[in-house]
Amino acid sequence: MKLYYAPASSYSQRVLIALYEKNIDFIPIQVNLFEARSREDYIQINPFAKIPTLIADSGQVLFEACIIIEYLDEDFKNEPRLIPDDSNLALEVRFWERILDVYINSGREALFADTQRPAEERGNKEVLKAKRLLETACTLLDARLQGRTWLVGEQFSLADCAAAPILAYLRMVYNYQHLPLLTDYVRRLESRPSVAQVQHQGNEQMKQMLATLKYPLDLVPIDTYRTSVIA
Repeated sequence: MKLYYAPASSYSQRVLIALYEKNIDFIPIQVNLFEARSREDYIQINPFAKIPTLIADSGQVLFEACIIIEYLDEDFKNEPRLIPDDSNLALEVRFWERILDVYINSGREALFADTQRPAEERGNKEVLKAKRLLETACTLLDARLQGRTWLVGEQFSLADCAAAPILAYLRMVYNYQHLPLLTDYVRRLESRPSVAQVQHQGNEQMKQMLATLKYPLDLVPIDTYRTSVIA
């Protein structure tokens, strides 16, 4: 089994967390989409030129992080089950993964892109809308975590695999310290061995990428929050 990935990619990190959680053997292959030859080679595997891509031992090629994790959970039925057998819980897992991806991750990307514009051009309507939806989703997550260790059920799940990199990178552009349950949840995520291993692998590449930005940002640890780039 081969995984084509980039260490700093939040989508790659979701799949890596799942692989480490389930203790699955795989061959990691780093992809540099910014290098022309590497990109051309990779397009022969994934025509969308997106990461990650998983090539199963059967030769099956899988795109999209969530689909890859579902495949891994179905093909390797050892614990933890990242999508519960209970259909209602499985639906909750997919629901919260969508909330994280559609509203929080998309909002994070919008805020990040805004930091790379001149100050006088920041904060347009689309950015403000993305920030509002992001804040609504974060508030929902905070309420959801009342009395919970993980987002769904008693076990770490696909939703938590998605949450770990999204919420870690969100700290670069949005301060959620005012949401104590969400803040504590991120601490629990980052103390989990699979998450810690993935973030350690990704941090160096992310620092290199941030250093090339027009308006540099910092990777911020859990106990030191950056204020939002948009008031």
